[in-house]
Amino acid sequence: MSDYDVAVQILEAELGQVERVFRALTESDWRTPTLLRPVDEKLPPWTLFELAGHFDISIGLARMLIASQQPGQVGRDRVSFAYTMVDGKHPGQMADVLNETFGKTIQEARATPPDTVGSGYYALMRLGEFIPSRVVEAVVHGIDLTDTLGQDSVATPGGLALTAAILDELLARRTVGGRPADLSDDMAWVRAASGRSPHPDPRLPLIG
Repeated sequence: MSDYDVAVQILEAELGQVERVFRALTESDWRTPTLLRPVDEKLPPWTLFELAGHFDISIGLARMLIASQQPGQVGRDRVSFAYTMVDGKHPGQMADVLNETFGKTIQEARATPPDTVGSGYYALMRLGEFIPSRVVEAVVHGIDLTDTLGQDSVATPGGLALTAAILDELLARRTVGGRPADLSDDMAWVRAASGRSPHPDPRLPLIG
């Protein structure tokens, strides 16, 4: 199995876990504010409904890349990649919306060569680089989902390992490489590197 096939398989498993949590939400759960702080502090935090909308968009970007195939100079890879569109939707519909987006993303990714180049959000990217970046999205925002609900993370071992490796490389590119000694555990590292857990290292967080 190629690295790309493995990444697609990891993304499929990660999205399945995320969808399972969303499907278990009650009507009141959907209105629960997440722990995410907006860049604009005047705005309220996302609710779980709005987080689901973000998932729909961020994972669906892979389908947009596939649909926008074009020749050109690639300007971004999986490391450098590192309010939602819920208008007209109802919380009761969102699990099915995610199911469709997640399913079609995986189906189309499997049917498209990894060296396909298309729009990767502000720069051209190869699909083989973009899919791992969607794993990071699924893992990190999956943590936001379960943190809000007071549940343990549902990140898969493969998804967590891939996300941790991408964040390791991002740290090395951005500043001095090497995780803090107390963050040898991948989950602790991903949480700190993504700002989901505080850490005194001034290099962190790497992403928001």
